[in-house]
Order: sequence, then C-alpha cells, then structure tokens
Amino acid sequence: MSVRIAALWSVTGQWLVFVLNFAVSVILARYLLPPSAVGTYSVGFAAAAMISTLQDFGLSRFLLRSEELTDQMIATCTTITLCVGAAICAVIAGLSLPAAWYYQNTQLVPIMVLIGGAFLLLPLNVVPVALLQRAVDFRTLSLVGLCAAAANGVVSILFAWRGYGPVALALGFFAQQAVRGVTAALLSPRGMRWTPSFKGARPVISFGGGTTVLAISGALGTRSPDLIIGRVLGMRAVGLFGRAAGMVDGLRTLLDGGISSVFYSHFAQLIRTKRRLDGVYLDLVACYTSIMWPAMILLSLLATPIVTLVYGTGWREAADAMRWVALSELVFFALPLHTEVPLLSGHLKELLVRNVLDTAAALICLLCLVRFGLEAAAIARLVYGGIWFFIYLGMMRRIVGFARTALFATHARSGLCTLAACLPAAVFSHGGTILTISIAVGSMIVGAGLWLVALALLRHPTWRELERGVEMIRPYLPRRATI
Repeated sequence: MSVRIAALWSVTGQWLVFVLNFAVSVILARYLLPPSAVGTYSVGFAAAAMISTLQDFGLSRFLLRSEELTDQMIATCTTITLCVGAAICAVIAGLSLPAAWYYQNTQLVPIMVLIGGAFLLLPLNVVPVALLQRAVDFRTLSLVGLCAAAANGVVSILFAWRGYGPVALALGFFAQQAVRGVTAALLSPRGMRWTPSFKGARPVISFGGGTTVLAISGALGTRSPDLIIGRVLGMRAVGLFGRAAGMVDGLRTLLDGGISSVFYSHFAQLIRTKRRLDGVYLDLVACYTSIMWPAMILLSLLATPIVTLVYGTGWREAADAMRWVALSELVFFALPLHTEVPLLSGHLKELLVRNVLDTAAALICLLCLVRFGLEAAAIARLVYGGIWFFIYLGMMRRIVGFARTALFATHARSGLCTLAACLPAAVFSHGGTILTISIAVGSMIVGAGLWLVALALLRHPTWRELERGVEMIRPYLPRRATI
C-alpha cells in the first residue's frame, strides 16, 4: 500500500472514530455525567497510566525496525506482552486503595481495577497491531479502531444511563481494549497462532528496557496534570481541564487522521533503506503546521462559543483552559515525530536524556502555576512548550539533517498561511468579543478561502499535496455528459 493510499485510509478511519467519540462525549457531558464524575475517572485513569506506559515495552517499535521477522520472534514478543500485562494489572489493582485514600474517593477502586484488568489483553493488542503497521495495512487498522470506539461508546453510555457514574467510563475502556484486541488478532497477517516462548528474548528486553524508561518519563509529563490539578484544585477542575484538553486532542485527531502513524511506518522504511530524511521531514513539518496552526488558533479564538454549544453552559469554564492548551499545540506541531525518528535511527540514549529534561520542565511549570487556578495550569503548558522545542531541536537537526534556516523558513511560510486563515475570526473577536455561532462559522469559511489563496500564492507543500489529492480522486468524479 502506497503512503498516500495508507494516509487516506488512516484519515478516513480516524475521522470516523473521532465523530463517534465526539458524539459519545457530548451525550455523556450533556445528559449523563457532571464534571466531577469525569474528573474522578480522569484521576483514576491518570494514576493507572503512570504504570500502563509499560504496556508496549517498546515491542511495536522493535517489530517495526526489525529487518526480518520470524514466527519465533513474534511468539517471544507475544509472551513478553502477556507477562508485562499481568504485572501492570497487579500493580494498578494494588494501587487502587492507596489512590482512593489519597483523594478520598472510593470510586477510584473499581475504576482502577477495571483499567488494570484490561491490560491482561495486551497479547491481543500490541503485536497484532504492530504487524498491521509494519505491513502498512491502515485499512484494517481503521476497521479495528472503529470497532473498538463503538464498543467504548455503547458500554459507556449504557452504564452511565444505568447510574454507574464514572465507573461507566472504566467499563467502556475495558470493552474498547477487549474488542480492539480480538479484532486486531483475528485480522492480523499472522492470525491468532501463538506458542509461549522466551527464546531470543534478550535483544527484545534490552530494547524494551530503554524505551520503557522513555515511556515512564513521558507519562510523568503527560499524566501528571490530572493528578496535580486533582489534588490542588479538586475533581471538578480535573473534569474541566480534561474536557478542554480532550477537545484540543479531538481536533488534532480529526485533522491528523492518523497520518503520523503512516509517516512513522514510512520513516521506518526510509531508515531501513538508508535514504535521506531531510526533504521528507520538512515537507511533513510544512503540512502539519499549515493545517494544525490555523485550526488551533481558531479553536483558541472561538473557545467559548464552541464549549457552550457542544457541552452546555455547565462546562463554560473549560473554555478558559482550552484557549491556552490549543495555543501550546502550535509549538508541538513545529517539530513532529520528535520521539519516533530518534528511536528508529538508534539514538535512544540521547533521547532518554532529553526526555528527562522535558518531563522535569513540564512538572516544574505546572507546579509553579497551578496554585493560581485552572487557567494558569493551562498557561503552564504553553510555557513548557517553548522549553520543549529547544530541548529537541538540536537532536532532530542532527538526526534528520535539515538546516535551522530551512526549518524556520518552512515555519514562516506556514505562519503566513495561518495569518490569512485566522484573520477574519481575530478581527471579529477583537477586544474580547464573544462571537455568535453564525459569525464564528462565517469567519471560518472566509478564513478557509484566504488560507487556500495563501497556499497557492506561496506554492506551499500543502498546496502540492492538495493538487495531488484532486488528481487521485478525479477518475472517480462524475464526468459531464457530452452531446
């Protein structure tokens, strides 16, 4: 499957999953669960996630970067995932009582036990999905993701309606993991055949050990906000912050559409064949920034009408946090694949050092600002983003081979396109004016037109990709009848 066809399947699948997850989140937030219930689940999930980062144990990346795969290697990797999953389950279940005592919330016990139990299904999840990624079979991966999301939505809504509160979300997570594992295993190129074995485990464990340290360090940075905010500001604040971050993450998923997974597999092929990375990477940066930057700035500008329209006035405070979380994404999209490319190219040790610095920066920024309230906690993410960029810039430049001037020139072109796209909304919302839905939609439509004009005038790489996309679908468009 070519990169563009794989990207098309990945985008389609991610969009369908996004629509389904978004609809479920709206139903839960508007009719079934208050912010405090969502916050309770978020804290339980964040606490479990500190341990569950071990789940992959680097096996997906190990399988993707291996030049040859044998049945023995796959059997060994599957056996290791079973052991890791059982250990994660035991630790998360054991931490449920201390977490409930620390936060004075007994609902955390069943939430964390259910989340831990889901990791017993790891052998069905990790290796089959990695094999599908290696085969660049994103059509099947899209089907797997859609089935898992459907299971999550149905179970969460059903049990929330029956009065299970935040436990309903944990039941939905368990159902999601079960369905994902079964469908991935059934549709994997190797099927569900498996013979327990530890033969040849040493290189797998050696690689997995390093990536596990990396995952733990990353989890401290990504999951600690829920835990810290929950302790300092309470469960309601966690729910509001989680909904704000979830809206930003949902938009990223909608626009990314899983393209990063496709490029991860593509970069793995480039590295295995020892081809140059700089040109491909700069094109990726250009496409990401020209699309994600306008989207995130518009989300920041229109945060209040979007939150109140989607979730209702009870969640309005989430808009204050969402503005800053959305702006922080501008920095992270400016240097994509900052973990994946170093791992694939064998720079694990250097990546580990920078990841520790990255995590320390995230925690320090949050701890310094969270005492001033929810909005300040969101601002901390933007401050951290600026530090993050310079932590990874030098390493990525050496590995990929791009020049700083070339990267910043790419950013500048995307910045001009972003300015064109966001100008109407910025003008209408000048002075803090809260836009009505009709004006917000109109400003986005006008901005989209200006964005296309800017792409064409600058001959931006995204414009070239749009032209290629039109050429791909042209044969399928209806032709005008001739007389």
